[in-house]
Amino acid sequence: MELSILDSIVLSFAFSVSMFVVSASVGNGSSIKYSKGIAQSILMVFFQCLLLYVGVWVASLFSLGELQYDRTIAAGILILMAIKQFINIVKKQGVKDAIVVSNMKSIVFLAIATSMDVFVIGMGLGFLYNPSQLGLVLILTAILGFLVSIMGIFMGRQKRKIPSKLLLGAKAVLLIELAIKMFFE
Repeated sequence: MELSILDSIVLSFAFSVSMFVVSASVGNGSSIKYSKGIAQSILMVFFQCLLLYVGVWVASLFSLGELQYDRTIAAGILILMAIKQFINIVKKQGVKDAIVVSNMKSIVFLAIATSMDVFVIGMGLGFLYNPSQLGLVLILTAILGFLVSIMGIFMGRQKRKIPSKLLLGAKAVLLIELAIKMFFE
């Protein structure tokens, strides 16, 4: 089973949404310098790509080999992540408007925390795809993630209102769309 170019674009866009929202919150919460913002963007992209690859690799070791079961597991994990995303959107606390980062250690932990969803999604994808099949997704995630992260920091520093809940809702819808497509493909 191959991951199409359109699916790769959709996945990289879904992964980049979280980086944009977090970067905008960091830019809004602290007067982060652009050099530190670039370092944050690089770290976020690095951990997104690394944890996606590791998630796919780990799950590919446990692939059942029966396509119908693997499809069901992969689609189920994507649906569960989308439901988790919707629950986080509906919660009263929602998305923080401002995140304060004081040092590089905070940025590293923030980059890892932002990448945990990608790790779980990667584990779901690992039941259907080999790590070698996700090269395009990793490249697109690195490029798009870096660009939207920088844009998020820039918009956050300008104190622009970001429709975080709408963006995260779109991410959840994209995950559901991919899950349905994978299940019935």
